[in-house]
Amino acid sequence: MVFWVVGVLALLWNGFGLLDLVMTMTNNEAYLADYPPELLAYWRDMPFWRDILWIVGVGTAVIAAILFLLRNKLAAPLYAVAPISMVIGLAHDAAAGGIALMGTGGLIGSLAILAVSTALWWYARRQARKGVLR
Repeated sequence: MVFWVVGVLALLWNGFGLLDLVMTMTNNEAYLADYPPELLAYWRDMPFWRDILWIVGVGTAVIAAILFLLRNKLAAPLYAVAPISMVIGLAHDAAAGGIALMGTGGLIGSLAILAVSTALWWYARRQARKGVLR
């Protein structure tokens, strides 16, 4: 039962991450209305490689969540991509001033996302070791 709860919640969590990515990348005005203009400008002007890193991190997390529900052992290594890409992205953001633009709430949110993505990686690895993922 815990497996299915974690799997469904992971798919919903990562599905929202995908929605956030798409809405941000497409500059959806209604979705982004509450963000300060300086932060929007930062996101818009991010280097191409940083956008790709974000896309890869979110995309692999969604695929990993689907594979997890299908009990496929490839979910575990794919779940590793999100926290690794987040750490690299946050390091870039810290150096480029993006974290200062996010504010304390944005930083806490990013660290929460990093914690959840790391926990999902750990849980998938554990399930793979137990033979639940094949």
